[in-house]
Amino acid sequence: MDSSQRYRAVAGWGVAASVLVVVVMVYNVLATWTDWRAYLLYEDALAGKATLADLQAVEDWADFFGDSVYLALALPAGIVVTVWLWRARINAELLGGPGSQRRARAWVVGGWWPLANLWIPYQVISDVWQASAPRRPVSRALIGVWSVAWVICLYVGRGYAYLVDKDTPTEDDLRRAIAYSTIATVATVVAGVIILHVIHRVSTWQTQRRAEARR
Repeated sequence: MDSSQRYRAVAGWGVAASVLVVVVMVYNVLATWTDWRAYLLYEDALAGKATLADLQAVEDWADFFGDSVYLALALPAGIVVTVWLWRARINAELLGGPGSQRRARAWVVGGWWPLANLWIPYQVISDVWQASAPRRPVSRALIGVWSVAWVICLYVGRGYAYLVDKDTPTEDDLRRAIAYSTIATVATVVAGVIILHVIHRVSTWQTQRRAEARR
């Protein structure tokens, strides 16, 4: 049998991916909490209820949640999730047949690029989900909710980055930024919880079906 057609173990990669996804989720929640803290303190400063020392303290704390820290967490998480999905995609084709997958394997990686990431990740993940299930058909609705949450956190997050990176943000910019931060974090948590469930279920299904096939 061609080596590309052999079953790929996914359980270990699934655990690693899950841990990293949780780390990114926690980071986003803490970053948004810090944004709210900074915004409320800024409002207090305008009202004369906070000092420059208070503002400097919260700014120093907020610096910890900069772009470099986010990339240091999100990049490994994205890579490991993609490796897990690549292996799960190969297994799904073996379990459901080539016709069960709408997209070629290359889209496991290419589907995350801008514009393509609006719908291709949904197709790839939902097809893997469907083909991996021991009893089909299985509802793809949960993957649809994940896809909507993923797109929201992705594009709202870009709006947030644009506002906070402005040289001289206005008070209105700060209000919109905190709203964007909150929306993006809620969407991130929703997407994260769902993808954790998907990773667990798909890994379990594929592992069990592989074990049954070898008996």
